[in-house]
Amino acid sequence: MVSALHREPEPLHFLRRLPFIRSLKYRPVRQGCDLAWAGKLDIRTPQGVFHFAAAAKPSHLTRSSVSQLVAWLQQLPKARAEGILLLAGHIPRGAAESLIEANVNFADDAGNIHLAPGKTYNWTVIGNPAPSRESARRPTSRAELQLLFQFVTHPDSLDWPVRRLESAAGVGKSRVAQARSQMIEEGLLVRVGNRFRLGPANLLAERLVSGYAQVLRPKLVIGRFRAAEAAPEAFLARLRRDLPPGLRYALSGGQAADLLQHFYHGPEVSIFVAPWGRDVAQRLRLLPDRDGPITVLNAFGEAVFWQERGQHMLAPPWLIYAELLRSNDARSHEAAAELRREFLA
Repeated sequence: MVSALHREPEPLHFLRRLPFIRSLKYRPVRQGCDLAWAGKLDIRTPQGVFHFAAAAKPSHLTRSSVSQLVAWLQQLPKARAEGILLLAGHIPRGAAESLIEANVNFADDAGNIHLAPGKTYNWTVIGNPAPSRESARRPTSRAELQLLFQFVTHPDSLDWPVRRLESAAGVGKSRVAQARSQMIEEGLLVRVGNRFRLGPANLLAERLVSGYAQVLRPKLVIGRFRAAEAAPEAFLARLRRDLPPGLRYALSGGQAADLLQHFYHGPEVSIFVAPWGRDVAQRLRLLPDRDGPITVLNAFGEAVFWQERGQHMLAPPWLIYAELLRSNDARSHEAAAELRREFLA
């Protein structure tokens, strides 16, 4: 992980994917002991910038080494100890639980994370097995993410034939088997005899949210637009009433969350549309505007069209949840927590 200190440590790649991290700046330093200062981290969030000293433990942590680490931290002034983030090769579940109990922030090569900057954010993923060097560095593909959203929305589809998954998730037949094998290797899916089941919930949640923000959504965005109506509710009412023949849509983000729970809707509209062509914006009476409140996304498969609520088709809860966590609005994050509590537990 940090055997070559001139290279950015592998755990930072996982930290960059967290939905509340807007940017991460790492400045390495060189020291020669086993538990060494690896560098300094500046993590920017919607609530401000948090500064950490990165401590490096290249080997796998054991309970014994965690006890030594905690004892070392207890000798430091409280303010300095709280500003340390441990980077490790692998942190097993037991060691991770001990670190969390001691209020130690950490990240490892397998994607195990505990990060609680300030009082607003807290992200914890533990239990990921130690990866091989190759799988630790391999980025998640768009095909894997589209399949994963399909699987968490319709768990019965885990055992569907390739041809059926192709239309449901919008993934080519040749890629379905490859993506499913990769997900098994990474623990996202588990093979039980001739059948499959989903992997650990915390691992799935981290991959869905970070993968959506970093990999999938950027490829799905068609553009940002502005409607003639000033209020999003007025635009959606017209869309429902005058939807052009042959077009389908599914709401995501705050507007969808509002229809599900009446907790929050926000000023923006995120909407999946299919099919999209050059004339669709005109048919929907949308004007291109890079700062517009309406974001149009490509509906990548049947999985996008989940259920109808309030006479609108909605995207599945996991897509709504991932979209909510992209926002800088703290209310959007609260809505995401409510949505997860009710629909994704």
